[in-house]
Amino acid sequence: MAKSQPRKRMTDRKRASRSGGKKSAAAGEPRAGGKATARVSSKKRKREPASRTGKPRGGSARKPRVSAAIPKETRKNVPTMRPTPAPDKPPRLLGDTKSTAAALSLLEKVIKLIFLKDFRRARAEIKALMETYPGEKEILAKARSYLQICDREEAALRKPAVTGDQLYMFGVVEHNRGNYESAISVFNQLLAKRPDADYLYYAIAATSALRGDVVQALVNLRQAIGLNESNRVYAKNDPDFISLHEQGEFADLVGVVLQAKSEAGQS
Repeated sequence: MAKSQPRKRMTDRKRASRSGGKKSAAAGEPRAGGKATARVSSKKRKREPASRTGKPRGGSARKPRVSAAIPKETRKNVPTMRPTPAPDKPPRLLGDTKSTAAALSLLEKVIKLIFLKDFRRARAEIKALMETYPGEKEILAKARSYLQICDREEAALRKPAVTGDQLYMFGVVEHNRGNYESAISVFNQLLAKRPDADYLYYAIAATSALRGDVVQALVNLRQAIGLNESNRVYAKNDPDFISLHEQGEFADLVGVVLQAKSEAGQS
């Protein structure tokens, strides 16, 4: 019995020390090895430095609030970008086939012919282009536009810039203004295209009489009367021929002398 009591006391002390150590550790009292524990806990409290990417190591980074930097009015007006859908078939580039290159060469020839005003040959080349390369739709569309240019230019060449009637009226205006040389030049220009126009001979005769050219006035007046007998009466009553009333040939043409003789016989 005497030997077992000390052992019991030792176990009681061990139990007391164990229970007391736990309580002191729970209460924050220092114990053996407590300093190391405190250091570890203090290290955990320290804020870990940020990594190169700006995020703190060992933790999730806070996301910046975008709404605070951009006002509400601006955020409402920001358009939403939608990706453009890819085309079903990629566009075919010109010149990627042998036929395309040949069609382009023929189209260049058409352009040169149009530039040289050779619309007949250009039209023939366009026709050959349409028949030979019907699959080249882009080039054929250009060829049709050049065909319209040929039609327009040919119509402009066929249509006279000034009609004969407009040119005759211009000559009459020049006659009335006293520009006799210009008027006679216009009438002669029309007379070269209309050699049987009696009114042109009459106009040249009247203008020549006002100009003082008696010979040309009588020659053209005789020609006008030969084509149309009515010009005899017109010349007799036309004041443009007053300067010719004393000319015997003019009197024979219009009957002024016969009328003057009859009046003298009555008196």
